[in-house]
Amino acid sequence: MMKNKKTVYKYFSIPAWRKEEEYLSKMHEKGWKFTGANVPGLYHFERCEPQPVTYRLDYNKEGRRYRGEYVQMFKDCGWEYVCDFVGFSYFRKEGSVGEAREEIFCDETSMLDMMKRVFRGRIIPLILVFLFSVLPQMFIQSVGYSYRADAAGKVLSYVALGLAVVYLVLFAHTAVQFYKYEKSVSGESAGLRRKYAGLIALIVLILAGTGVSFWAINRSVYEVRETTDGYVVTADRLTSTVTKEYDLQKGDFVVFHIDCKYGQFHLSIAEENKKDDPCFFGDYHATTVGSFEIGEAGHYLVEVSGDHAEGQVEYTIRHFSPN
Repeated sequence: MMKNKKTVYKYFSIPAWRKEEEYLSKMHEKGWKFTGANVPGLYHFERCEPQPVTYRLDYNKEGRRYRGEYVQMFKDCGWEYVCDFVGFSYFRKEGSVGEAREEIFCDETSMLDMMKRVFRGRIIPLILVFLFSVLPQMFIQSVGYSYRADAAGKVLSYVALGLAVVYLVLFAHTAVQFYKYEKSVSGESAGLRRKYAGLIALIVLILAGTGVSFWAINRSVYEVRETTDGYVVTADRLTSTVTKEYDLQKGDFVVFHIDCKYGQFHLSIAEENKKDDPCFFGDYHATTVGSFEIGEAGHYLVEVSGDHAEGQVEYTIRHFSPN
């Protein structure tokens, strides 16, 4: 038994409503009538008699506010109202898309007005979300806000960076689509090229600035000063690892003094062949004084690392003396 209804996933970017119209028209011609959508990308269809039908989309908040008059206006021109979804109103009329293209707009000005409405209603909100949510989250997570120094904090910072890049690529793609659409309506011109070239250049500049800012926030700024039996790490921002190697004997002590003003310092002591299984590891986000006694003779790695840590770490090797 054949199914009379089906749901199809098909993604169209915001300015690609032309392709969406063509897709719905072709589906109807194959015997599948569009009935609506309730999730982005999921189109619901119902089996029907295959016939040429033209689908058109309109984006008009004012029209949705006065639903009766709005729908009646299109109905008077022969267009059947189908549904509303994510700001767009869907209409259809019998007739092939292969024939002279029939529009729901009476002139080029009306078509450009729709494009501007889409930009104001769909693109500007995305830009605002990017500026006031995605970018701030990237910076907050990157600098270790609230002393967040766990793995989740690092993952969130890269997730925020990834979202920022996705948003900017989406904006660039959308700008190209709007350029193609406006050119198809009003024709090519030097002014049109300059407008969209400037917009693309701005997006590329923001993308480059975002990458440079992320790198600057996450790079280490520190200096290392060796002492007679150890060393001192003074950091404005430590996000990497400083490693020193020592031959230590049983009974030797590693004495450390940590003064953390911001972020978090990590101190690790491990035998060279057991780097992944340190015999001592500590996280510090305040002033701390302590020591660790070496249990077995061997070649040891003493590592100081940080999560956007600011402050100073000093340690000294005190060798065991039987006397």
